[in-house]
Amino acid sequence: MKGILETFKKSLYNPEFYREISGKSFKDAFRYYVKITAFLAVALTTVFAVTLIPQGVRFLREQAPLLIEEHYPQGLMITIEKGQAHTNVAEPYFVSKENGPSKIFEGSDFENLLVIDTQNGFNKDTFDKYKTFALLTKTELITKDTRNKTTIQDLRGFPDVVVSQETLISLVEKTRGMLAYFIPAGILAVLIALFTGYLIYLVPLLLFALIPFIFAWIKNTPLSYGDAYKMSIYAGVPGLALKTLLNMSGFFFVPAYLSFLVFVLIIILNMKDREQRALF
Repeated sequence: MKGILETFKKSLYNPEFYREISGKSFKDAFRYYVKITAFLAVALTTVFAVTLIPQGVRFLREQAPLLIEEHYPQGLMITIEKGQAHTNVAEPYFVSKENGPSKIFEGSDFENLLVIDTQNGFNKDTFDKYKTFALLTKTELITKDTRNKTTIQDLRGFPDVVVSQETLISLVEKTRGMLAYFIPAGILAVLIALFTGYLIYLVPLLLFALIPFIFAWIKNTPLSYGDAYKMSIYAGVPGLALKTLLNMSGFFFVPAYLSFLVFVLIIILNMKDREQRALF
């Protein structure tokens, strides 16, 4: 670990380190990248696990059943079987937006969260008149977002299911009973997803290598594209580390170009004094 941290420090600013890049093998660069990104993935996964899992467990144990009882209409049962919807209520049936989380519909014209009308097909004028977020017909689920974009989903793509207050609460209880399995599996899935994302970043780094390659060409200094790619691997890590640190601090929506800007800055700082090739 000490060697990795030492290499990381050199990758920030050490022109001599980058001048000697041709003496480093691609295998060394790749091994360094894998080790440090594995460390970043483990660190970020640990933070997610420590901060988000207790909140999720608390939600399932305390809040989810209460939310279902408060917001799902008592007695309403929706059955989807073989791509068709059936209900046990008189239709059209209106579920007011007051039954849903109020913050979601702030500033919108919606008056209803859901309208159920399995006796008639979809009609745009009727749908607009309902002023609803979602409309359930015999064979389709139609939704409209706050930007008035309408999405139509065929119920044939849905599994056979019965939705009621009782079935939803039962689902929550079953999920709580499986937490001992879900939590480790979820942590492992997040770790794998993060590490895979870091490995995929090697692909854009192959394109980023054009920057040191062109920079060296302008300064008339020898640099192969392979060496430029090795430079990109080392110079790309600090940007990833910064982005990971921001994620760990609670800033999840970090601009995608941040890592690239850090990469460009490191390349410029470490190559600006690179000696030119002798002409004679």
